[in-house]
Amino acid sequence: MSKLPKHACVMPFHHMAMRPDGQIFPCCVFDQDDVPKDLNVSHHDPFNHEYMNYLRQKMLNDEYVHGCRKCYEDEKHSARSMRTDLVAPWTGDFGLPTVEEGRGKVKKLTNIDLALSNVCNNKCRMCMPSLSTHWYSDAKKLGMEIPRGVVTDNTIVDDYDLSDLRFIKVLGGEPMMEQAKLKKVLKKCTLENITILLVTNVSILPDEELLSLLKQCNKVNIDLSIDSYGTLNDFLRKDSDWTNVYNNIQWYKQNFENINVHSAISIYNANKLHEIIDFCAEQGLWHECVVVDGPKWMQPRNMPEQLKSWMKEYIDSISSKYDIRYKKIFNLLRNEMNVEGDFGLFVRNDSKLNKIRNEHWMAKNEELWNKIEPLITPELF
Repeated sequence: MSKLPKHACVMPFHHMAMRPDGQIFPCCVFDQDDVPKDLNVSHHDPFNHEYMNYLRQKMLNDEYVHGCRKCYEDEKHSARSMRTDLVAPWTGDFGLPTVEEGRGKVKKLTNIDLALSNVCNNKCRMCMPSLSTHWYSDAKKLGMEIPRGVVTDNTIVDDYDLSDLRFIKVLGGEPMMEQAKLKKVLKKCTLENITILLVTNVSILPDEELLSLLKQCNKVNIDLSIDSYGTLNDFLRKDSDWTNVYNNIQWYKQNFENINVHSAISIYNANKLHEIIDFCAEQGLWHECVVVDGPKWMQPRNMPEQLKSWMKEYIDSISSKYDIRYKKIFNLLRNEMNVEGDFGLFVRNDSKLNKIRNEHWMAKNEELWNKIEPLITPELF
């Protein structure tokens, strides 16, 4: 692997990330506020939009890009980020040209994140109506705007030649509720050259036709979105059912070789990280996790200051039990405990959703609730 530039990244030369409302970003972690609104699937040629060409020039000059600051910050704390992982030999083929093929000097769409709509059958705590139609009823009660979610005119899917694609990340909403659209995309691809990363909440399985198309692909990676072990996962991913999730995990294990579990660590499950790590180890599943960066009220930093020392002790106690690949998440979670939070922000939002959904998490994470409950006072509301 050649030395990584200080600021530059290969993604803008070969990649686009499409969101359920049709907005396009240079990558999935790029700051959304930095992207012009007309960079979307209705543009006649989004891959050659003037903003994409502007970014490419910045990358060629190895200049700081404001929208890329999440990667820069991750690298400060852990020496790793999406930017570094994309060119690391152990992270697999992301459909990006090698140095010998002219990385950074050629411009060719080989890699896409494809969210075909926001249609979903779960309403996860950390989610929002723009990413889940199932969130709409709660959003109305909370006074949130209901977005346009289903993409109708899509130049990428309808007009682009997709035969050169080498990597597709498929996400939603829940992509298994949009199987017809996914089949349309795959039928335009050269399947024997394609690596697929399918992100699913594990509630619905592919039908026979989609399964056949996936089996023809060069490689299929299944990314199972599971935040916690057992009923705490059902709480965090509302309308999920752990028994169904468990059974579908077994189906995926029988049909595909490369299966990964991806977990979002929030204030609700930060002290239960070991449970999902152990479950994945028992199932022989690769596991990765991230600290949530939104919604802000769910960030672990909002834990009461009185409990942060307890959380640091917990992090220290488990960090020595697991292999080095968890070092990044342990460091990020420990750093979260050093960041000033807003316990009242958590309490107010948690209370609103609990009331709207007629549910509570006290029985799902008794250890945390028993420590937090005495600290909830009227002044926080």
